[in-house]
Amino acid sequence: MYQRVLLIFSLFIFSITACKQEKVSLNQVDFKSNLINQEISDNKEMNSFIDPYKTKLDKEMNQVIATVDEDLVISKPNNLLGNFLCDLSLDIVKKNGFDADLVVMNNGGLRAPIYKGDITNRSAFKLMPFDNMLVIVTMKGEAMTEMFEYLAKFQEPTNGLTLGIKNKKPIHPMINGKKFDPNKEYKVVTSDYLYTGGDQMFFFQKGSKMVKTDLLIRDSIIDYCKAKKVIKVEHNKRLYYVK
Repeated sequence: MYQRVLLIFSLFIFSITACKQEKVSLNQVDFKSNLINQEISDNKEMNSFIDPYKTKLDKEMNQVIATVDEDLVISKPNNLLGNFLCDLSLDIVKKNGFDADLVVMNNGGLRAPIYKGDITNRSAFKLMPFDNMLVIVTMKGEAMTEMFEYLAKFQEPTNGLTLGIKNKKPIHPMINGKKFDPNKEYKVVTSDYLYTGGDQMFFFQKGSKMVKTDLLIRDSIIDYCKAKKVIKVEHNKRLYYVK
C-alpha cells in the first residue's frame, strides 16, 4: 500500500512537471487526514493506471548486471562491501580520465549488503539509495594525518591505503605501497556528502582543491558491474591491528 502511494505521488509530480505550465493562483486549501492501513481497499481504476509502470520498473530493476561468488557485507577493520565500493570508485574515476591515488568512503553510506549470486539494478539502488557523486580532493600534511586518525578510530573502507592501528592510533601509513610523505599532495576519491563534512569527516575541507567528477556513485556501481560481469573483491588487509 505504501509503495503504491509513493508511486502515485511520483507519477503525479512527473505529470505536472512534464506538461506546459500555465500561471495559476491558489485561492483555497482544503485537507482531510486519512489513515492508510489494511482496511483501505485497492482502487481498481488506479491500479490499472499504475500496473504498467510498475511492471516496466520491476523488469528494469530486476535485470541481472553481474554475479558474485561470496557475500559482500560490512565488518571491521576491513570489509568486502567497502572494498567493493572503493575499488570500483577508483576504477571508474580513472577510466573517466581523472587522476587519483586513493579512496576513502564510509560504512554508513552502504545501506544494504550484496549476497552471493546475482547482482541486479535493484541491488545497486539498495546499496546506494542516495544521489551522491564522486569527488576528488587534493590533500597533504595535516589533512592527511587527520584522515589517518579518523580511519584508525572508525575503520572506514579504503583503497590505495594500508594503515596500522594500535590503541586506536594510526601507524605506518602506506599509499600505493610507498611510505606516506607529509609534504606530498595526494588525490583522494570520496563522496560529495563526505567532502562537506558528512560523518564528521571535516579533514576533507582542509584539502587544497576539490574536483567534481559528475559521476553518480550508484551509476558507477551499475556501470562497473555491467563491465566486469563477475565481481571479484580483494581480501587484502588495508587496515590492520597492531599489538
